[in-house]
Amino acid sequence: MPAAVPALLSPELALETIKETRWGGRRLAELLSEGPAHAELRGRSVGELWQFSTLPGHESLTHGGRRLGAVLGRPLPFLAKLIDTALPLSVQVHPDDRPDPARPGAILPGKEEAWIVLDADPGARLWAGVRPGVDRDDLARAAADGSIVACLEEHVATPGLVVLVPAGTVHAIGAGILLAEIQQPSDCTYRLYDYGSGRPLHVESALTTLDVSARPQLWRPGDASPHLRGAHVELELLGPGEHTREIDEPTLLVGARGTATARADGSELRIGGIDLSLAVRGPLALHVPDDALVALGRVHA
Repeated sequence: MPAAVPALLSPELALETIKETRWGGRRLAELLSEGPAHAELRGRSVGELWQFSTLPGHESLTHGGRRLGAVLGRPLPFLAKLIDTALPLSVQVHPDDRPDPARPGAILPGKEEAWIVLDADPGARLWAGVRPGVDRDDLARAAADGSIVACLEEHVATPGLVVLVPAGTVHAIGAGILLAEIQQPSDCTYRLYDYGSGRPLHVESALTTLDVSARPQLWRPGDASPHLRGAHVELELLGPGEHTREIDEPTLLVGARGTATARADGSELRIGGIDLSLAVRGPLALHVPDDALVALGRVHA
């Protein structure tokens, strides 16, 4: 990591990282349109905001309008998004790491991901994992007749809920949810069902990719273990108090509930709501007030 890289980074808006979608809500658009440069977004359905991304064609900005990859001096090992839903997302699955047919010996990253729920309407739901007794043939039939959501494990979405979704897990995000997502740096999704939207489906690829035994890891405020670890994604949940961490790899900071303060190398940032931050070197000090919750996220190759 170049020595000149700031210890803490905040995202800046880039048009190619603002994703209008058919299912997008209005919360992100309203917050983004507060500045005069983006007033034209007001009323639009912004479903995703790629806050920290070095994916080609979708690279985010930081530190005075510079490309994130140029600031870091290398690609970011993850993609961090904000997602706002007014309608349910498709029932989908992501692949695991796999050989790259175009480059012998190279590996294409899969898409393990984790969600941190920031806000949710009463009754909002997430689905992740297949119900016991449901097999691949059942999913194929349910995808065809539109009953597939009933085949999945349902989870009530409330602020502070964290869900780690391994690659191969069938999942869907319901309507009325604002969440932060950290994932492997891949944009590969296979849709099994999409509520008649007209968008392309990838049923054969999805059925080949999915693992009916795959299950998410869930954490809710008050649960005992403050860590979630998948094959690639790692999350640490920090409750009220003073915390210090030595940062030796890029780490996403998410205010899952309330507002916290991060300090490193003379810089200070507010961590709360949609204010995601990136810690790139330590030592990092976090002040988490009463009733607040901070998630630290990393992705390992």
